[in-house]
Order: sequence, then C-alpha cells, then structure tokens
Amino acid sequence: MAKKDQILDAAKLLFNRQGYSKTSVDDISQAVGMRKSSLYYYFKNKEDLFMCSFRDDWEQKFRMFETEANKENNPTDKILAYITQSLNYYEKVVIEHKIPVKALIETRNLYRSFVNKINRGGISFYITAINEGIDSGDFKECEVEKVAEALFLIKFSIQYDQLSMFLHSYPTEEDWTHIREQILYAIGLILDGIRKN
Repeated sequence: MAKKDQILDAAKLLFNRQGYSKTSVDDISQAVGMRKSSLYYYFKNKEDLFMCSFRDDWEQKFRMFETEANKENNPTDKILAYITQSLNYYEKVVIEHKIPVKALIETRNLYRSFVNKINRGGISFYITAINEGIDSGDFKECEVEKVAEALFLIKFSIQYDQLSMFLHSYPTEEDWTHIREQILYAIGLILDGIRKN
C-alpha cells in the first residue's frame, strides 16, 4: 500500500474514533510511524487530511441519495427526499466527527472544486426530477435549470446562514431540526410555484 493511502487510512480511523477536534496531525503521524513534518509532504494540513480521507465516502453517499430518492413516486417527493437525506447526512458528519462549523466552512472554501462537483450532482438531480415532473404533468413548463439552481441556492444559503451562528459552538439536535424545517419550507414554496393545480 502506498504511503499516502496508509496515511489516509490511519487518518480516517482516527477521525472516526476520536472525532475531528480531538484528532491531531501528531496522532496521525504517530499512527503511521512518520514524523509530523514528513506528513506535510503529502497533505497541507489537518483539513486536507480530513477531506481526502472521506472524499470517496461522500461521493458514494450522494450517489446513494439519488438512488434512494428515485424510489419515490413523484418528482416533488424525489426532490424533498434528496434534500432531506443530504441534510441528515451533513448533520451526522458534523455530530459524529465533532467538526466545528468554522472548520467546515473553511474546508468548503479550500476544496471548492470537490464541493462544486457534489453540488453539480445535486443540481443535475433536481433538473432530472423537474423534467420528469413536466413530462408527467405534475409541474408547469418552467426554466428548469434556473429552478434547479434556485433549489440548490436556497438550501445552501439557509444552511450556511444558520450554521454561521455556531462558529464557536456546536448546533444542537433542536438547531438541526430548525434548519431542516426552514429549508424544506422554502423548497416547498418553490415546488408549489411550479406545480400544476
């Protein structure tokens, strides 16, 4: 196994066991028998290690969300199922790994191309579901790409606006429920606007 893969495996194991906050670069370097300075040859920092450790898992999860959402009977339910699953997973990642919201926001900015790939997948899913709704007569004719982007932007904007209040603390389950309800309500308004009566 290549050294980089060994480092990623050790990092993933430690992040899963100890959480993001309690795992240090020293812990990871000790787990693979390297000096901390040698680890920086492979990875920029702790955030880089975290993102690289879980990138494949995250991509797989979002493909699974599509598969699960496509089991719904109508396009509205498909979109809502996809969004709900992604919000629930985001909450799970933050809680299980004890990731400070500030680190999530910073990591998102550092890994813009990876995050954009995930986001484009979501927008593509919305486009497919909206087109399906138009074809089935559930939705009115509309500017599909713009509606899909609006769905993404509303979810993203509310989520990050609400999470920005927790830069120095962790959101509670009640906070997550509130965020999820706000997002689903706003998404519902858009879907109501394109639904045929």
